Amino acid sequence: MRNIAILEPGAWGTALGILLSNKNQVRFWYENPALTLKIEKARENEKLPGIKIPQKISISSDLEKIINETDLIIIASPSFNFRKTLLKIKNLKNPPPLLGIAKGIEKQTLKLPSQIVEEILGRTSYTHLSGPGFAREIVKGRPAKEIIASKDRPLLKKLKELFKNKNLQTSTTTDLIGVQLAGAIKNALAIGISLVEAAIIENPKGAKLLKSKIRKNLIQLGLKEIIEIGRAMGAEEKTFFGPAGLEDLILTSSSPLSRNFQFGKNLYLNAEKMRQDIKGRKITVEGFDNAWALQKLGKKYKLDLPMINEIYKLIYKKTSPEKTIKNLIKLTEACERG
Repeated sequence: MRNIAILEPGAWGTALGILLSNKNQVRFWYENPALTLKIEKARENEKLPGIKIPQKISISSDLEKIINETDLIIIASPSFNFRKTLLKIKNLKNPPPLLGIAKGIEKQTLKLPSQIVEEILGRTSYTHLSGPGFAREIVKGRPAKEIIASKDRPLLKKLKELFKNKNLQTSTTTDLIGVQLAGAIKNALAIGISLVEAAIIENPKGAKLLKSKIRKNLIQLGLKEIIEIGRAMGAEEKTFFGPAGLEDLILTSSSPLSRNFQFGKNLYLNAEKMRQDIKGRKITVEGFDNAWALQKLGKKYKLDLPMINEIYKLIYKKTSPEKTIKNLIKLTEACERG
């Protein structure tokens, strides 16, 4: 693969484009012409400030120009805009393979990205990239693990070679459902874990140990809920113990670089402001919509998801942060008792 089009790249899409531009021709597309001009002039995306986009990456709002003779299209839109971006290429004749990077579930339909692709484009070659890591650190050369999922084995082989990089370790799987689910669920769980951490008062006599213990128990409980949903939707359990599942959950729920982690902490400080900011799309936090979708999936499949339900009630039913924290800590205590 040599010609790659990345549609609506944010922080992660921009970072991937920069990495891939070392050996490939990369083009960025944005629907908004004014945003396109701004990024083209500054050679910088405000979602990834301080990181320069190489001049060799072309940036345009002319979709036909961007996807002309393209070998791979990367849909970089967040899950709530995934469908909208996909519809832009609906009428392509003989579309190239597609790669999605959104870690989310469509709120209105409860569909994963691959399911939206099948609905709109029919049977086409689709892959999904997920795993732990932050765009800024990866583009600066910090080692990271990613996993590529697809039912198309020959395509998996090609993409593994495409993403071959000394700082980017990639593995492959055919468990497309599991990889997408893991990325979506961990975003919602990270909100609850960081909310609890924000409420723990530091003191010299073991608060750090207490924080570590609670986080560990919440991660264990969260992993259990990921596995429950995965089983119901036909995913492979082993997927949730790899880069897309447990490894990404640990990183996202413990790092200040995570937007979901920061959102959870800010909910503790001012829940109503954060709810309004996210509804107005002033900030992008995939876990916000995912919490809604996961609670609905739990009801659909008759699953016991107490942690997901608490996070859902905090965001959408306006349960107070204090009550949510109390309930989440109770869940960890019950988990310890077995």
